[in-house]
Amino acid sequence: MPDSIRVKTINHVGIPIWDRRASLKFYRDVLGLQVIPSMVDSPHIVWTKTLDGTMVHLIEPSDGENLGAPHIAFEVEDFDLAVTVLGESGYSELTEPGERHDGQKYVFVDDNDGNRLEFTTASGLPTSSRVADALGYTTDSGTNEVVNSPSTIKILTINHVGLPITERAECLRMYRDLLNINVIAHQIDGNSLCWAEMPDGSMVHLIDTPHSVGPHGDGRQHVAFEVADIEVTAEALVEAEVEIVEGIGTRHDGQQFLFVYDPDGNRIEIATRGDHSQTTRTADENGYTRENGVLL
Repeated sequence: MPDSIRVKTINHVGIPIWDRRASLKFYRDVLGLQVIPSMVDSPHIVWTKTLDGTMVHLIEPSDGENLGAPHIAFEVEDFDLAVTVLGESGYSELTEPGERHDGQKYVFVDDNDGNRLEFTTASGLPTSSRVADALGYTTDSGTNEVVNSPSTIKILTINHVGLPITERAECLRMYRDLLNINVIAHQIDGNSLCWAEMPDGSMVHLIDTPHSVGPHGDGRQHVAFEVADIEVTAEALVEAEVEIVEGIGTRHDGQQFLFVYDPDGNRIEIATRGDHSQTTRTADENGYTRENGVLL
């Protein structure tokens, strides 16, 4: 449809942190993300990126006391159209559009479960002279200080994000019907979540309310970073004394995964790229998956 939002990929995720000094020991020194100049004026945000340029924004509390909410930023083909459609959709907390120092346009909205979503154009549209020091504090001039990570872990991109939901059919009014993200058959056991895939293969996993909460709390909200070699990654995490709380596991499409927590308790998944292109599984419009016609 000509008036539909077209999501291209995940532009970035925003992760709440208390102290960049502790967080950068994990995200830069262990996971290998690169600190880059921030294109916003807030001194409380550290911009980092994966190898393909997908960004991770580490966000300290602006008041020093209250952590913000995590968010996912979708990059869209037509920003002005996306703003118009979102404005007509009735979803709450739609902000006024803004523009960052690199020309990137953005707007925020909440889904029906209160998950914070951002919609953006591509970043780095015009070049910027901004520079960052070793901790990501950014100024308009000076010398950019690039700190090379000692890690052997190579984060290629963001593979998917996991979002908590309460009512799947209602939630898919946003992700399937409004954003046109393709619902696909999932590659795990059971039917506790719905997989939705963007054109570049990155995904959103919409996860139903669990029957019980495990020892680490509700871990549905998470970011999955993609690596080429899960074994090498696991060895590097163990050497860095980062506890692997789940995995290594293998999904039905061959994707390997493990879970850790960052210093602030954010649940982080490390995964390889799965290949579900030839799956015999099928999914209905709400992502409930069958194999050989049998509901999982």
